[in-house]
Amino acid sequence: MRILNTAATGVRAQQTALDILGNNMANVNTPGYKAQRVNFAEALAAEMRPAEREFNGQPVGERIDVGAGVIYPAISTDYRQGIIRETENPFDLAIDGEGFFPVRTANGESRYTRVGNFELDGQGKLVNSDGYILEVKIPADAMDLYVDETGNITGFIDEEERVLGRVVVNDPEGEGYPVGPIDMDELGRPLDWNGDILPTAFAVPEGAEDIQISTEGVLSATIDGNREILGQINIITFANPEGLVRDGDNLYFAPDAAGVTGDELVGAPGSQVEERTLGKLKTQSLEQSNVNLASAMTEMIQVQRAYQLNARMITNGDQMWSMANSLRR
Repeated sequence: MRILNTAATGVRAQQTALDILGNNMANVNTPGYKAQRVNFAEALAAEMRPAEREFNGQPVGERIDVGAGVIYPAISTDYRQGIIRETENPFDLAIDGEGFFPVRTANGESRYTRVGNFELDGQGKLVNSDGYILEVKIPADAMDLYVDETGNITGFIDEEERVLGRVVVNDPEGEGYPVGPIDMDELGRPLDWNGDILPTAFAVPEGAEDIQISTEGVLSATIDGNREILGQINIITFANPEGLVRDGDNLYFAPDAAGVTGDELVGAPGSQVEERTLGKLKTQSLEQSNVNLASAMTEMIQVQRAYQLNARMITNGDQMWSMANSLRR
């Protein structure tokens, strides 16, 4: 009797779906949250009668398979755009379209997020609410990268020289980083002459006024009466962003397995990188959760009913076993 095992797979699957829906609904007001969904698939069917079976030299009939229940091979993420809501924080950023903000965690690992709730830390660096630094990422087509005496990283993109970011060190004398031409790694991170990743950030000097971030990601400010470019905020996308792995705190990372997400594509907001168009930035704004509460509640009712039906099948199966056992008495 397969009904008990089949119904048990249904109960487990619907319980997982309820857990995912509950988590989605709990994060309905979490900025940048992307809803999850469970992907169901039929379990491997059991062959009850092979196609070649015969009786008295005559074929009995076609092959008969009986399903073995349901499985959930994957839990995917819905990356559809969330509503963008204006805030009063001049450093809040929202991506209107495709892309992620690159951030660097406390242990130096790269992560990606849709949440642009940035602020200035004690050293004037742009960081998110967890203190993770907004990373300086350089497009693959940038040329002639150079670090000047002040620590600014410059380079030519589309034959135009741009300030891309700044090397940040604790040495007030400005030492500890190379002054001159530099290179970058395959992820667009600036490297020193030893091939080590430079500590970079988008830094705003003390006393800077009228700090602005354009829709194309240009960070500028008025310093001593002069308008200066402080950096170019670039965003990231992938050929297959669905391959990213969730890491909590609205962060994602690219798995080590080759080909899951494809190459990391770096570009200015609103630009096109390998036939993918990056979204533009909206300043003083935050992207909200993309959870549709009405749809989530409707789906929850459907999942609850499916859970009840599978639980009822277990009860019916138990009753059938009881009836079969009573025949022996």
